[in-house]
Amino acid sequence: MSDTTEATTYAGKVILGLTGNIATGKSAVMRLAHDHGALTIDADKIVHELMDNNATMQAAIAVAFGAEVRREDGRINRARLGEIVFADPTAMRDLEAMVHPAVGKEVDARILASKQSVIFIEAIKLLEGNLRDICHQIWVTRCSPQRQLERLRVCRGLETEIAAVRIKAQPPQEEKVAQSDMLIDTNGLMKDTEAQFNIAWSRLPDPATAKAMDRLPLPDETETAGKPLTGRLLSSKAATPHKGTGEVRPPRLKPSDRPDDLQVRRARPSDIPSILLLIQKATDGKVQMKRAELLMALSERGYFIGQVGTEISAVLGYNIDSQVARIDEIYIYPMEMATQTGKAVLEDIEISAATHMGQIIVAFLPEDIPTPIRELFESEDYVPMPFEEMTRGWQMAIEESQPEGTDYLVRLLRDTRAG
Repeated sequence: MSDTTEATTYAGKVILGLTGNIATGKSAVMRLAHDHGALTIDADKIVHELMDNNATMQAAIAVAFGAEVRREDGRINRARLGEIVFADPTAMRDLEAMVHPAVGKEVDARILASKQSVIFIEAIKLLEGNLRDICHQIWVTRCSPQRQLERLRVCRGLETEIAAVRIKAQPPQEEKVAQSDMLIDTNGLMKDTEAQFNIAWSRLPDPATAKAMDRLPLPDETETAGKPLTGRLLSSKAATPHKGTGEVRPPRLKPSDRPDDLQVRRARPSDIPSILLLIQKATDGKVQMKRAELLMALSERGYFIGQVGTEISAVLGYNIDSQVARIDEIYIYPMEMATQTGKAVLEDIEISAATHMGQIIVAFLPEDIPTPIRELFESEDYVPMPFEEMTRGWQMAIEESQPEGTDYLVRLLRDTRAG
């Protein structure tokens, strides 16, 4: 293909998508594909290259996840960033929204420039994005959770607790297996994996007659690589008045000015002892949570931490689904920090919700919540909203997730109701 800029398809190439959960043997399959003459593209390595060399991407990640994830030379500290996103599905979605367009652009360029007729693309999130649309076949690797844990501990040097969190943070393997054209089981010896690969390779379609797959859309046709979604929200749809409450303040795009020693960040497993102590103090011992319970909670949802120096004084549990964000755990101690770290955490939650095109944030407040905390939410434009004035989607989100003994306040970000 002499002029790749004019190409509309990947003609003359068979493209295989390889995926599977963490530590299930994808790298071994990619080595076999390379040995058979295929071009192998590792989407995760492209992400690493962007984090090491792309200044725009580095700056965007630092804004979204805090300056602490960026090294002095500008590169992203992937270990520190991983502690955040693997413990918080919302943070993971934030990161993916920023890097996927740039990854797609690089994959497209490598396919068009290649002389090989067989292309293997490895991506742990292959099925969740548009890379799957250019693949003739989807290959999936699978092994037992015990083997995953062993590989993470031995090959990557992870502690058992951290390895378990990373495995738990991913969808069940069965979800990928159900969408596979070829399954490679890697529980056995390497020779067993190689035998399965050889059979699958022998069944590949002929590149000369295979369907020519349409090219991936370039980032400027969908999203700008490395640019946080918050920067585009208000340009396309401004907030509208909320019925009965006056003008609605547009979603926040960046935090307000803060003291240099005040920091907001995502909770990490290493924060568990401090969080448990804060919960005990904030509730006067009424809420007792075990370490294992909090570790599991960290793998399933997000916690935002507010701290001054090294002292954590605010922890809020947060998640977003179907454009409805929810705050259902609120711990602040001492109470006078509500207007400092508490306010800062609410600001960052608002930015995250806006990033995900959230329509509303619902804060579930215990009926006996201290007055300063309720006043904090009210000062940040959280207001009562009659249930009957909500869209059905908002109503369902509240019905499904409202804890017993709570009422709710709503921060309206985008009013999608008619009229």
